[in-house]
Amino acid sequence: CDAQCPHDIKYIDGESNLLDWTPSTSDPSSGRGRYGSCCVETDLWEANKIATAFTPHSCSIEEAFRCEGIDCGDTEAGERFKGVCDKNGCDFQPFRLGNESFYGPGDGFVIDTSKKVTVITQFITADGTDDGPLVEIRRVYEQDGRAVANP
Repeated sequence: CDAQCPHDIKYIDGESNLLDWTPSTSDPSSGRGRYGSCCVETDLWEANKIATAFTPHSCSIEEAFRCEGIDCGDTEAGERFKGVCDKNGCDFQPFRLGNESFYGPGDGFVIDTSKKVTVITQFITADGTDDGPLVEIRRVYEQDGRAVANP
């Protein structure tokens, strides 16, 4: 499952997703069934040498959920923003947020992607425990002996 609530999952919660199954025309082992499989998703590291982003996708459900109809938020049905999950998510991408010299190849960038970099993502909870309520997500880059917070 993920926040896109994909319909190509063959088994959801131990049940086959055979109802209304339509085989893919381009992939013989894929297709689309009536049900989707939704859950909270976090894209921790979407990056290359030019751009970086991390994107939390929240959902109104708290665990994996078999969706049907409007709950799936299917784009092709015009319901993308009506489902139980935020398919677009809330990404943190420095360039798009206005910092055009934060991340990229060369010494003109705060984080020079032509060098080794360590990326740290921290999930901060209200009570400091591993399973407390999430209150913040922090991204820190370590390079050349320095720690640089996500701008």
